[in-house]
Amino acid sequence: MVEVKPTLTDDQIMRFISEGFVLLEGVIPDEINRLIPKVEAQLPREFRDSREFVHGMLLHPEVAGVARSLLGPDMLIPDAADVALSKEPHTGQTWHTDGLPEESYGIHHLQCFYYPEAVGPEDGPTVLLPGSHFRLVDREAIAHYGDIVGQIPLVVPAGTVAITQYGLWHRAGPKLNAKPRQMIKLSYFRTGPPQRDWVIDSEEIPEFAKQATHPYTSEIEGYRDTARCRHTWDWLCGLERSSDISRSGKMFHPPRQLQMVDG
Repeated sequence: MVEVKPTLTDDQIMRFISEGFVLLEGVIPDEINRLIPKVEAQLPREFRDSREFVHGMLLHPEVAGVARSLLGPDMLIPDAADVALSKEPHTGQTWHTDGLPEESYGIHHLQCFYYPEAVGPEDGPTVLLPGSHFRLVDREAIAHYGDIVGQIPLVVPAGTVAITQYGLWHRAGPKLNAKPRQMIKLSYFRTGPPQRDWVIDSEEIPEFAKQATHPYTSEIEGYRDTARCRHTWDWLCGLERSSDISRSGKMFHPPRQLQMVDG
């Protein structure tokens, strides 16, 4: 059995709650990045089950440490790896989520974007919109938006992993070349009730610290965002209980139990 240690602090958890993502730039080593096959749809089962991929990527201490901090010690780790491989120039995607966001303010499902090769501004980088996971709308309702102030294009080095709250708005930016651009999409899930068991300095639970207002929001919507964040913080700390633990997690592919992975 593998033990995954949490890596996030109170402050980092609060920032994730507000922004909806953590960006780990260049954390996966080149010896793992170079092994990723250039395929579409899904990585082959034999590769997904390989020790190199499981321990070098899925259970990388920084990647799994973030997931462990947010989802608890009994989290489910990915058992599938969807591949988006862009080869030709294109005008980009519309804003979307990969399904409806979860119904409650808890954190049940982390969606990760892994880039085995460097992504430049001309490669059609993924664009994220911080804080958008709080906007519970269907994907058709946001497709007509263009650039939004505060959006973040993931122009990143090889081995970068973006760990996001499910429901965060994203899209592919315009691709200006014919260089293949590959992105691997993975999901981690919660299985049990939350508790404040990440990296802490004191047993006393601090109040949620108001984060910077997202530049595309109004004053009123910023106030609502802070209230939503406080609910999520209290829930993660075990101060609020919900009967909903994992039913909102969109398990398109059955994940695997962490306890079933050899150390």
